[in-house]
Amino acid sequence: MASGDAGFTMGFLKALGWRMIAIGIGGNSLANERDFLDAIESARRELEGGDTVATLATASFAPRAEAAAKEAAVSYRPLMLIALRERSGDCVTRSERSLSLYGINSIAEAAALFAAGPGSQLVMPRRIIGNITVAAARSVDAGRRPK
Repeated sequence: MASGDAGFTMGFLKALGWRMIAIGIGGNSLANERDFLDAIESARRELEGGDTVATLATASFAPRAEAAAKEAAVSYRPLMLIALRERSGDCVTRSERSLSLYGINSIAEAAALFAAGPGSQLVMPRRIIGNITVAAARSVDAGRRPK
């Protein structure tokens, strides 16, 4: 399936009320592409799926996260800092490093929440897997979205 087809299919399924899972990811300076891939695969196994991987677009590790998402055959969604700040208040964990560098509670949680859409809820709070932080959020049913 071409990447354009995947976007159309996902949009169509969402219009029908299908719920999606977004995996938010972050990493430290020691994280390599394999670390990101292992974390994505671990989260997808636990969640029995995962539709997209999201992170801060300007983070130094973003290219490695993108390459890992591609290798895992999952769409990649780079997000601007302002988007992560919109959902920072919904994070349930707190990273002092993320707070001091970016003013957000958790890159992984905020990215997952924003990518999953309005009203989404964390289904996997931030956890550390080696040099990676990973979290996941599920979108709400189309009929249950907040007005």
